[in-house]
Amino acid sequence: MAQGIQFTSYIPTSLVGNNSPSPTLAADPVTGTPTYTGAFPGNVFYLTEAQANQLSQSTVNSATLLACHAGWYAVVKVDAAAVSANIVAGAIGAVISIPTTNAASQATTPPNCVVTDYATAGTAGLLANNPVVFLNPVTPGNYTIVQIAGDGSLLLALGATTTSAGTILVSQTGTQGVTSSSTVTSLVVGLSEVVLAVPAGALTLTAAAAASGGTTAYTGTITGGGSNAFKGLTFVIAGFTTAANNGTFVATASSTTTLTLANTAGAAETHAGTATASSPLIRANIAFPFGIV
Repeated sequence: MAQGIQFTSYIPTSLVGNNSPSPTLAADPVTGTPTYTGAFPGNVFYLTEAQANQLSQSTVNSATLLACHAGWYAVVKVDAAAVSANIVAGAIGAVISIPTTNAASQATTPPNCVVTDYATAGTAGLLANNPVVFLNPVTPGNYTIVQIAGDGSLLLALGATTTSAGTILVSQTGTQGVTSSSTVTSLVVGLSEVVLAVPAGALTLTAAAAASGGTTAYTGTITGGGSNAFKGLTFVIAGFTTAANNGTFVATASSTTTLTLANTAGAAETHAGTATASSPLIRANIAFPFGIV
């Protein structure tokens, strides 16, 4: 980040799920008046691995949990003109406005530290300028916390199906997340820290077993799933007549014929169904600004 951004000892109650109309990320429930928390747009703070892990597991704000890691984070405002559909966990964005003087950053009125989504930033030629990673969906015009450097979770772009440890990750205008590449053809985001395989399309399921030990085993044609290749991915299950067998679950194991998911309520059923992997988050060494790895 550039001049005017202030380092702070502020530590949030929760990293994930912040989507507030208040510049302090908290407000009086009756009047809506911002309440003092120590948060301020432009705050930049560092968290250790243990701190980031703990704060990303908080249930404050009914957050959709995201695994956060050691690195630098910032309190920002999302531009009112940003495209809300592009602001999701792990998506790339960019800073478009910062306080430019020390006086502005210390002013009583919150300084402008405004970010926007990847597509809007790319169109304006700002994607390589002070990029950020969103931690959760945010309503344009509201305030939130974003990651600006360190060990982060990046959204794999639609259509990207494999990532190996050490792979260069690049961001391309037109995708919310990042793609993997052995040659740098776009803006470098960082280096992948994990080996990841994602099904190229929906998997065909033929049956579900009764839940056991907190998981449900689904049988079918699990192409590419051998040796637990899909462990950790999130799948959307559809098509079964028993409602408890459908839903969104995290895979705990996989083979070429079975997909075991963290579904605690699965019921034995033989029926055609599908398992579709959602775009996963990749743990990566984020090296901002783009191009520094």
